[in-house]
Amino acid sequence: MIGLSRGAQVFGWASCAAALFAAGVTVGIVAAPRSPLAKVQAVTSLADESFAVCTVPLNGAIEALFMLDFETGDLSGGILNTSATPPRFASGYKHNVLKDLGFKAGQVKNPKFLLVSGIAEMPAGGGMQFASSVLYVTDSSTGTTVAYAIPFNAQQAGVAELVPLDVARPRGGGAKAAPAGIKEKAAGAKAK
Repeated sequence: MIGLSRGAQVFGWASCAAALFAAGVTVGIVAAPRSPLAKVQAVTSLADESFAVCTVPLNGAIEALFMLDFETGDLSGGILNTSATPPRFASGYKHNVLKDLGFKAGQVKNPKFLLVSGIAEMPAGGGMQFASSVLYVTDSSTGTTVAYAIPFNAQQAGVAELVPLDVARPRGGGAKAAPAGIKEKAAGAKAK
């Protein structure tokens, strides 16, 4: 830019940069895919000295809250009915995890657990439908973990029993056979 003042040269370069920026934005908008943003699902888990809680998606629009009482081993859950006025827990779940984890009656002292949910598409069987999630309960002292299927249908009312699926024991060789009764319960639930 011979013969132009310094101010005119700066203005020329700035105009050129602005034009290139505008062209880049235009190309980006035109070339960008028109697919919607992916939806994300967040679940939560938390524990203290006496209880563990977690949220569990049951399908695309409904979730449940589960709570594990360390003292009793009772795992209970509820589905909040948001159609009710005021909203309230309308249906629920109940299961005692102590036997599934290998505890003997009367011999449980200060157990500690972890409670988390995971995604699993369980096949329906014998008229029973399952949520698209499972629960995992872990004995913190041994690492023994039991997976539970969650019976679910949108018209569910009352209290349903969780279905123990399998047991993993990380100490001593990884996954091992489930305690007596778990395989039978899971097979019975699928056969119903």
